[in-house]
Amino acid sequence: MSLKDPHLVQADNVKVISSDIDELASLMDGWDNDWRQLETGLPQNRVEIIAGEHTVIQQISLSHSIHQQGTVPSPLMTFGFPASQSILSWGGRETPSLAMYDFNCTSGYDAVTRREASGVMVSFPKVNIARIAERLKLPATQLIGSNVPHLLAGENYPLAEFRQYLYGLCDGLSKAKLPYERHLATIELDEELPVRFLTALAESRLESRDLPLKIRQKGLRLAIDYIEANCQYNPSIPDICAATDLSSRSLDRAFKECLGIGPKRYLLNLRLTQVRRQLKSAPPRTKVVDIANGWGFWHMGDFAREYRKMFGELPAESLTR
Repeated sequence: MSLKDPHLVQADNVKVISSDIDELASLMDGWDNDWRQLETGLPQNRVEIIAGEHTVIQQISLSHSIHQQGTVPSPLMTFGFPASQSILSWGGRETPSLAMYDFNCTSGYDAVTRREASGVMVSFPKVNIARIAERLKLPATQLIGSNVPHLLAGENYPLAEFRQYLYGLCDGLSKAKLPYERHLATIELDEELPVRFLTALAESRLESRDLPLKIRQKGLRLAIDYIEANCQYNPSIPDICAATDLSSRSLDRAFKECLGIGPKRYLLNLRLTQVRRQLKSAPPRTKVVDIANGWGFWHMGDFAREYRKMFGELPAESLTR
């Protein structure tokens, strides 16, 4: 994946561009776009591009109604999440509801957007999506490339939830300035984001048989053992799935039906508990940041907030008692 502007290729170098519609449509190398303004008036279009090593997010704001046609590069999968009902039509059909838009049909995309439309587009390399789907043990899907808008309501609640997460992530990435924040931003883009997308896609559309309770319980025991042995390294959900032979959906269900929380929350709570134990037994002049970093907490503001939520006090208060 490459971008025509070399300054747009790292998550630690976010850039906002204002341009006319022809420049806006040609920013991404390998895209075949034909965007035409349908209204009179001076265009005031903006795009903010945030790129990790693999994943690229484009936040787009269009000042006038636009007719958009084109195709995405064949190595990519691209999906659009409008900020509101910004799309007037998709593939020649009216789209009256908020939806996720699949840009991956072999025949290309054809959309008409409203005046003052805005939204987020996210692109993943196909090879990465295939690798992560295999690690998550997700079944194959015919959803991608169908050229049909997927309404973010009803059975597609997981995709609506993913959209909310995506917008929150964009806001956080745009504000990342410190080195460790930029490092975490890249990890979030290339690892957490595609995992969440594939999980939401599976939960919203795929039909899958639930595993028997005994198998889920066995997988839960394996997951807890794995988490306890590796919690200092903050393992990912795909890592836990690989260690337990459970899909992400079955893993999540096993945790929630037995413990009332998902595996990510369980892992976070365990790491926080281990930090607390070390803080309460730490020798004088110990620094909170050193213990927190040792358990994989790098953003001290987020760490302190989660710690206080969990234990009702700040980390420094545990250290001084």
